[in-house]
Amino acid sequence: MTAGMETTITGVTVFTDGARVQRTGAADLESGRQTVVISGLPAALDQASVRVTARGTDLALLNVETRNAYTANPLREETARLRADVERCRDAVQALDDEDTAERARLDFLGHLSGAAATALARAVSFGRAGHDELTGMAGHLSADTAAALGRRRDIAARRRAAQRELDAAEQRLKGTEKRAGRSVAYTEVAATLEAGTAARAEIDVSYHVGGASWRPLYDLTLEGERLAVSYLAEVTQQTGEDWPAVELVLSTTRRGLHQVLPELDPWYIRRQQPVVYRAARAKASAMAAGAGGPLPPPQAAAPEAMEDAVMLAAMPVDTGAGGTGEAWAGVAYQVQRPLAVPADGGPQKTSIARFDLDATLDHLTIPVLAPEAYLRATAVNTSPLLLLPGPARVFHGTQFTGETTLETVAAGAEIELQLGVDDQVRVERQLRRRSTGKAVIGGTRTIDIGYEITVENHRRGPARVTVKDRIPVSADGDIKVRLREASPAPAEQTDLGELSWELRLDAGKSAEARYRFTVEHPAQVTVTGL
Repeated sequence: MTAGMETTITGVTVFTDGARVQRTGAADLESGRQTVVISGLPAALDQASVRVTARGTDLALLNVETRNAYTANPLREETARLRADVERCRDAVQALDDEDTAERARLDFLGHLSGAAATALARAVSFGRAGHDELTGMAGHLSADTAAALGRRRDIAARRRAAQRELDAAEQRLKGTEKRAGRSVAYTEVAATLEAGTAARAEIDVSYHVGGASWRPLYDLTLEGERLAVSYLAEVTQQTGEDWPAVELVLSTTRRGLHQVLPELDPWYIRRQQPVVYRAARAKASAMAAGAGGPLPPPQAAAPEAMEDAVMLAAMPVDTGAGGTGEAWAGVAYQVQRPLAVPADGGPQKTSIARFDLDATLDHLTIPVLAPEAYLRATAVNTSPLLLLPGPARVFHGTQFTGETTLETVAAGAEIELQLGVDDQVRVERQLRRRSTGKAVIGGTRTIDIGYEITVENHRRGPARVTVKDRIPVSADGDIKVRLREASPAPAEQTDLGELSWELRLDAGKSAEARYRFTVEHPAQVTVTGL
């Protein structure tokens, strides 16, 4: 015996590249073996991912089959209604056309009457049987009738334009509906074979994975004093073919990856480069050898300089793995605090995952050689247990919106660094204090001496910690020597690429300077560029 069963969506787990949908239903079973059919599931679901469980007294689940099915399109009634609308609109347009035709006939009659009346009145006047007043009255009457008929035609034209627009829209709706109504609707159905020892009520759960769904993280980051409030949000979209009601929603960070099975490494071979043989010459040699009945001659040897120690990397194919359907996931799942309805129209639906506060450390960064500005930044450690996925973030300093940024993946215990915009209360100035060029004899060495001074002023109400970065040139020529001669205070860091960093701590209303001087030594006959 076969019976259909209605199910409802009771839970959804959304991944970054799909979703797992949980449905639940109940059926009254008789004693013996019977099949329960669950219809109306999305046509694009992964049939290998379908799982069915059955709960009941003395009940056994024997078999589960998944198959595609088709049904007649339910748009036939809609098509009939739209076709009736089109006919009604066409009748309205035709009625207005008929009304306009009648007005045109009235105008033609008035024109004929006007000509005949003018001739008759002219004769009557000439014979003294009519005066000027009768002529004027007749002309006014004909003019008024003509003006009224023209006004009615203008009104008919306006109403016809509106009726034509309504007709065009109705025909467009009918055309689209007829196109969809001509197709059958595909869906998936699951048939579960059950065996019941006694008549009982069975509860059946079915779950499946479907594509066309995803979620992405969004963030609101608000700095209040030295506390960073993180609002972890999610934007869910889906076009799976079925609407999700407001049920339990779980957001998972897991994804399948490029390999559906664990990847394995193949040997990485390198070999001596083979000589290049032109295709045309190779084909000609092959044809000559075939005609002579002899073997194919070996490729021509490359020139010695081309073969000397020539080694190439052999391109190896990438193993993308055999496609699997295993559902062994590894990651973090977030329970959405409130049930969320997500329609299948692809529109974004936003919800909150969590909100938490972090201790932030504030400081300033300035690179005056690029811009005479100090940027306020906040650094915090993710002390929450949450994994923050990459996503856009809006940044607020108190109630002030300071801009947008993008968070990279931030694991629990990792550091977050935010740029909070320019702080005009920290003023920066960089000035050239020294530049001189020494004289050199022919064949000697010339020295260029350059010095800069950077002044930082703190106009904030409290102390400020400012990281100052600058640089000295890096020589790309062995005959040109660059040496840092002095720096006050000593840089906290100096890199091989000439970057200098100072860590300045300024009390409210105070200022500090960082000075440095370097020399560039080069042969007198060499012109140095880049300074």
